[in-house]
This record gives sequence, structure tokens and C-alpha cells, in this order.
Amino acid sequence: MNNSEIRVFLRHYWKKGLSTRAAAAEICEVEGEGTIGKTTAIKWFKRFEDDDFDFEDKPRSGRPSVLDEEDLRVALKDEPSLNTRDVADELGVAQRTVVNYLHKFDFVHKKPRQDPHELTEAQAIRRVEVCRQLLDNPLDDRL
Repeated sequence: MNNSEIRVFLRHYWKKGLSTRAAAAEICEVEGEGTIGKTTAIKWFKRFEDDDFDFEDKPRSGRPSVLDEEDLRVALKDEPSLNTRDVADELGVAQRTVVNYLHKFDFVHKKPRQDPHELTEAQAIRRVEVCRQLLDNPLDDRL
């Protein structure tokens, strides 16, 4: 049961003339213990008495988000191999902000895939020499 539905029930009990304690107890009896507290019922009954029947939450004050989620998603889609510092620099926000949003999006860190490379002729010869030395002197203290 969401908050708007609970508030509709509270309004119903308010119109019936029930007390806040009785209204909260009635809702908790039907929906489960702890669904609503007495103080929440008091707050909503006061709003109904002030002719405020809007069941939605009022906008809260607070610091606005500095990062547009869509901008971050586009940046990650365009260049998925960027690290968080590079993305933060590109979007003009702190690295921690990018990390927080990635956590919010349930992104997980995956190691970048390395492309295998071919050995040069000199590297192949050197590798064979080292292997032969190790085979010839297995008890050498080099390891």
C-alpha cells in the first residue's frame, strides 16, 4: 500500500470522526503493524482540517541535483571505457558524484578487456632463451 492510499483511508476516517489513534490502529490492523504511526495520522488530520486534501507529498527544499542523469548515461554510452575521473571532468562535477550515480544505476566495475598482441621476433627469441635457461638451471635462485 502506497502513501497516497493510506492518506485516502486517513481522510475517510477523519470524515467519519475517528480519532487519530483509532485511525492509525485501524490501518495497522488491516495493513500490518507499523504501516502508519500516530504522529503521521495527527499531521494528516491537521492538513484535512485546514482544507488541504492533496494526497501527494509537498516539494521539499534541498540542494538541487547538479548532474543530469541523462547526460551521464549518454557519456557512458558514447565512451564506456572512460574512468570516473574522466567522466567527472567531462560533465563538470566531482568524481564522487559520478560514483554515487553509477551506484544508483547499479553499474558494476568490470576489468577492461585486453587485446592480445603478437610478439615481435626479438621478444619471441628472448622468451625462448629465458625458458631454456630455466630448464637448464631449475634450482637457480632467480625465482
